[in-house]
Amino acid sequence: MSAPSSLYNAIVTLVLAPGIVSHEFAHVQACRLFGVRVTASRYLNPFAEDAYVDHERVDSFVADLGIAVAPLLVNTILGAAAFVAFGLLVGSSLAYLFGWLGAVFALTAVPSPSDTSSLFRTAGNLPRGAREVAYLVAAPVRALTAIPFASGIYGYVLAVALFSLAAGPV
Repeated sequence: MSAPSSLYNAIVTLVLAPGIVSHEFAHVQACRLFGVRVTASRYLNPFAEDAYVDHERVDSFVADLGIAVAPLLVNTILGAAAFVAFGLLVGSSLAYLFGWLGAVFALTAVPSPSDTSSLFRTAGNLPRGAREVAYLVAAPVRALTAIPFASGIYGYVLAVALFSLAAGPV
């Protein structure tokens, strides 16, 4: 990796650190909830392109989906809470901290393509009938995360929506 690329990754990691950590931590907690062993993790990886949580192979669609979308649930809640705090603290210097946290949590809420890569495989493990329903759930989740740059766009839209709903009139 080139020096400019490493520097860019370090800056992005520094700016988004709370959201990245909560995103990866949500995966780990979902793994624990579903009894899936975590084999390796790096919550912050400042000179590389991604942080990660590696876990044992999951064959249950419900567990796979839960692990994949855990950051969406956790970071959306954290982002909304931060924006509520921002709205309550407008006029205070602390408001800026909570506004930044709300944006960071929202921007990092969307699962990555690697988070959703096994959804079709685990959906295929289900009995007929349940399999079709699982495919209907997996298809939009996978499509929304597999499109290049889509997670950034969705994160931005989520940040604006959460800010609008949670912070109230500023």
